[in-house]
Amino acid sequence: MIRITGLLWVSAATDEKDNSIVFSSTAATKSFFRQGEQSQRLLLWLLLLPLCAALWSGSVRANEEPWRLYKKAEHISLQQRHIRQRGKKLLQVKVQLDYQGSMSAFLRVLADTNNAALWLHNVAQVSLLAKPSLYEDLVYTRFNAPWPLTERELVSCSEWQQQSDLTFNMQVWDCADLHPDNPGKLRLRGFSAHWQLKPLPDARVRLIYTGIADAGGKVPRFLSDPVALSSSWKSFLALQQQLQLATYQQAHPGICEVAQQPVSDACQALKAAVKKR
Repeated sequence: MIRITGLLWVSAATDEKDNSIVFSSTAATKSFFRQGEQSQRLLLWLLLLPLCAALWSGSVRANEEPWRLYKKAEHISLQQRHIRQRGKKLLQVKVQLDYQGSMSAFLRVLADTNNAALWLHNVAQVSLLAKPSLYEDLVYTRFNAPWPLTERELVSCSEWQQQSDLTFNMQVWDCADLHPDNPGKLRLRGFSAHWQLKPLPDARVRLIYTGIADAGGKVPRFLSDPVALSSSWKSFLALQQQLQLATYQQAHPGICEVAQQPVSDACQALKAAVKKR
């Protein structure tokens, strides 16, 4: 791997000199974010499906019910099941899709916030709050909600890395306490998510997503689950199309593509990391 990290507790403080967010960790844990770094370059905001502001979690219990197919189309499928977390019965979804294009396209699509509404269902706003490095982001996302429901908002941290076999992994977790609450909005808390991309033959990529959908508030499960599944399916179908557009195929500086010529800095860094093992 280019970088080795772990998903642990994250805290934040404010630098009195420049008022910039500083990410830190307790003595017993390691932070995903390197302390004090910040940038306003490329926005790698989180891909969080619009379930009228859903929570997504990648943690799964081995004894939960088996997956059931919700829908399947060409090179894409969505499965569902219910698991119990924090005393609540939650809907978990798992999506697998293949697309023709580069792995870099995934990050390019996420960065194109001006066109997010073309594929991300019900999104109202996405803003970069801090960018400690090329691989890390702190992001604010706001979702529309039909009356009389309250609009949902999400503050999330993310980090991605690439392994020696070119597998890409992105971890996303809750950073709700790093940004002030907005009056009249429901802040979503306590989530995590995992994205994985793997290169396939013939310039194709397989994307796998696993997470939990929780709309927050007091929306009954029999009402929120159908909406969550429908919104997820629409978003992933649209995402599959976006990932294949030519405008997003430009190589990302942090991604090593299959048979990339000339050899990129990312590929050289990946090879160097493997040699040190």
